[in-house]
Amino acid sequence: MMVGERADLVRAVESVTATLASPAPQTLPAAHLPARWGTAATILVGIDAAAVVADLGLPPRSGVHLLGGEEDLAELGRWSGPIGASLIVVPRDSALLGRALQGGRVPDAARTVAVVSGGGGAGASTTAAGLAGAAALDGHSAVLVDLDPWGGGLDLLVGAEGRPGWRWDDLARARGGLGSLTGRLPGSEGVDVVTMGRSGHQRLPDEEAVDCVLAAARASYDLVVLDVAPSRPWVEHLARAASALLVAGPGIRQVAAARQVAIDCAEDGLDLWVVARVGPGAGAEPVSGLAGEALELPVAGTIPHDRRLPLAAERGDAPWRVARRAWTRACAQALAQTGAFESGSGALR
Repeated sequence: MMVGERADLVRAVESVTATLASPAPQTLPAAHLPARWGTAATILVGIDAAAVVADLGLPPRSGVHLLGGEEDLAELGRWSGPIGASLIVVPRDSALLGRALQGGRVPDAARTVAVVSGGGGAGASTTAAGLAGAAALDGHSAVLVDLDPWGGGLDLLVGAEGRPGWRWDDLARARGGLGSLTGRLPGSEGVDVVTMGRSGHQRLPDEEAVDCVLAAARASYDLVVLDVAPSRPWVEHLARAASALLVAGPGIRQVAAARQVAIDCAEDGLDLWVVARVGPGAGAEPVSGLAGEALELPVAGTIPHDRRLPLAAERGDAPWRVARRAWTRACAQALAQTGAFESGSGALR
């Protein structure tokens, strides 16, 4: 059933149902919605009826979708939480609309890899960007999700700070399903970013918003990479990932700091791999062995020193486009070791 009378939205629904060779959903006034709320398989709410439906104060349920056009993105974000509805933007999300009308869900297909820093200057954010970039270079869709409120914003790191799209300021209280995120986020060189804002009044996402955004990201991309702050409550988001990587810097003090992060995570029952970052002039094998032995963790790989990256970070150049091939290959191998790549193929599962 559908609530709302805006002509372009009604036509979009009729077009999709015609393609599916199924009848168009019944259109009801919002006043009749409470009687059907618990029994209708799928409920479409046009953005023109969103305020009225929200005022009804109906209990949460699945299968509710808020429908609007590209010009309605701000209003869709505003009303999705109060209604508890996923977002469908037509005509772009016609495939999602078809699945909704058939009672289906978007598959939760993507692998999620979390990256946490073992201490200041370990290079965790650059490593996270490298993992996403390795997937993009291999022809896959990838998104970086910024879960470090004190990191300055991943959009700066990859050169997407001036590009439009949803940031955490817009998504901090997101509820329900967001639909596809592709085309709605700032991006650079094949990688999209959910980044922290720098408005001076930054809104940090709550737990429900993170769940909502991650569900949408997994449904929208082949690979989701989380850049997680090494402090509570943010480090608890490591549990949301299929694989979690702890980046240890090249110095003794940095390895010691990484060990404390590893101990804290172990107390929470979280399993980690370690990625050892190599300093200038150091060999990969000794660094890898030292980090693995000191942290008592399996080693996913070593990331070589690349003198191009500090300058790239200052310029806002995507690190995977600037770094030497050995660096991007090491990022891909770290993904492969955790299982995000098929063994020996370089292709995402």
